[in-house]
Amino acid sequence: MKGLQRIGWFAVGLAAAYLFVVFLHRDLSERRMRIRSRQPVAAVIDEGEPGLRILAFYANSGELIRGEHAVVCYGVRDAAAVRLEPPVETLKPVWSRCFSVYPRENTTYTTAVDGSGKSTSASFAIDVVPPPPRILFISISSDDVKLGEPVTLCYGVKNAVAAWLEPLRQPLRISEKTCIRSIPVRTLDYTFVAKGETGALDREKFTIKVRQRR
Repeated sequence: MKGLQRIGWFAVGLAAAYLFVVFLHRDLSERRMRIRSRQPVAAVIDEGEPGLRILAFYANSGELIRGEHAVVCYGVRDAAAVRLEPPVETLKPVWSRCFSVYPRENTTYTTAVDGSGKSTSASFAIDVVPPPPRILFISISSDDVKLGEPVTLCYGVKNAVAAWLEPLRQPLRISEKTCIRSIPVRTLDYTFVAKGETGALDREKFTIKVRQRR
């Protein structure tokens, strides 16, 4: 009997280990998918023949949320002058240097180098996406009221183009801090929804219970 119990516990342990591995693999796969578009983008990493060369010209991310910054690095050899388009930074002929850029829209960066009557160039692009909508907070004066009593709802939203309450589909003002007042007539589950520029949604649920007066 004890032997059977040991086998049973061993089987349970194997099953738990299997589930852990499955969930770990799924979590790692999802993380890889989320960061794939944000991997470094390299235009040139060249250590070829001697002479005028762009040794490196790359950014640490190929996609940014508007307002974020990227780090651009470059290095050149045997160059008399280095130019950048768009001209967000003055570049000098150096083996290795990095600086920050703050693109507000999709931008292609190009560097060109001149030296000894020759020139060469390299480019890469950074895509800029709108920030996702955020519900900053929701505060309710009371979630348990008697019929006829008012309720004050205060909320804040950011990076949103629209906001509303479901299932009422009541449109709300876009603000980082504002309040509305209403008189609920029945117990209802609400969903506060904020919509971003790309159609992405942020949601938060709450319930207001309405009791009949006696």
